[in-house]
Amino acid sequence: MTPMTDSFSSLWATRLRQNQGIRSLMEDLGQVTGHPDEILLGGGNPAHIAEAEEIFADCFLSLAKDPSLTALLGDYQAPIGNERFRTLAAEYLSSHLEARLTKDNIAFLNGSQNAYAYLLNIHSGKMTDGSFKKILLPIVPEYIGYADQSIEADAFVATKPEVIPTGNHRFRYGLNKTDFDLSSVGCVALSRPTNPTGNILSLKDIHWMEERTQKESIPLLIDLAYGNPFPNLIGEEEPVTYRDGRTLSLSFSKIGLPGVRLGIIISNPETIETLSSYAAVGNLAVGNLGVYMMDILFRKNILPRLAKNVLRPFYDKKRELAVSIFESEFQKQGVEYEIHDPMGGFFLWIRFPNLSVSNHKLYHLCKDKRLFIVSGHYFFPGLNSDFSHTQDCIRLTYCRKEEELARGAHILAEIVASHQAKSK
Repeated sequence: MTPMTDSFSSLWATRLRQNQGIRSLMEDLGQVTGHPDEILLGGGNPAHIAEAEEIFADCFLSLAKDPSLTALLGDYQAPIGNERFRTLAAEYLSSHLEARLTKDNIAFLNGSQNAYAYLLNIHSGKMTDGSFKKILLPIVPEYIGYADQSIEADAFVATKPEVIPTGNHRFRYGLNKTDFDLSSVGCVALSRPTNPTGNILSLKDIHWMEERTQKESIPLLIDLAYGNPFPNLIGEEEPVTYRDGRTLSLSFSKIGLPGVRLGIIISNPETIETLSSYAAVGNLAVGNLGVYMMDILFRKNILPRLAKNVLRPFYDKKRELAVSIFESEFQKQGVEYEIHDPMGGFFLWIRFPNLSVSNHKLYHLCKDKRLFIVSGHYFFPGLNSDFSHTQDCIRLTYCRKEEELARGAHILAEIVASHQAKSK
């Protein structure tokens, strides 16, 4: 087979073949050999939690014995889901999102990653009036999977965050309201909690942004993959609700079902209608398994209890354990470090000042030792100003077992200590 060359490729295809953070991350997950020395701190896979998996297994077994199995396996859904399932989701989510939702506000896609590939392109690129609209990321670092989803090049613009010290070896990113600029912007997109940092933008900050986006009729896209109403890993922060001007994205991946690939979009009917056209072209139909499992989980009201009684306590404990392990190892080996306040999500975002190598080089040094991490440089699409954090930071998952976290912390600390000039 003749390999593609740039002279026979679209500009989009050429960009897709270039180095992508999300592809690198997922290929690392896919190339795992199972070797006992491998330490998998790079991916976003949820932890395997026995209590949750028992619930999902029961759902799966009940479907296997149900007469609807023939439809599940043998029939297409509509592009964004059949009306019965969309109506069920609208009725169920109305109380959780404090809105009067109908099926016309609901779309199912094959994962929220799939949904955002459509949503971001709906609201960016060349418009019907000839203008070019961009996607504003109001606070970076932001989710690695957004960066390569736009068909048009140079579609992202980002605001450099405020860096707020919050304690010894601690900081968090804050919304930079001074540089918040909506000129040439088609939509504003953010995740809450933010992947990679675990930052949870306050409702006060979200309302501040909305006062400005609504004046310009600019939609606000809020990715709730780790947020409310499930898995609800938002600590003591207030939940996000639905209102006009917002598009919300929910995911089954982070409750423990990444393999079923179900994302739920809540938006205005016009956006939902456009998503249906996109989905028909790109997928034909949403997959059945996730939607049929949703039917059981929603009708039995399982997810709020699962989030409160199982998922949140588990990840809270994991987070505290991981912070303790990494801090102990860093301090033992004299590593200079700063950890972003892990307010929610699955990750630690760690900055290493005075590194003599880039974070991308650090990733490769760790990989040589079978330690998988994610380089932080991928998480700043559209940021055109100098910011040392783009080269100083990495992301780690804390969803792994204690022994694996400990080995990873030891190897990482050794490597960083040997490539870090100590400040005087």
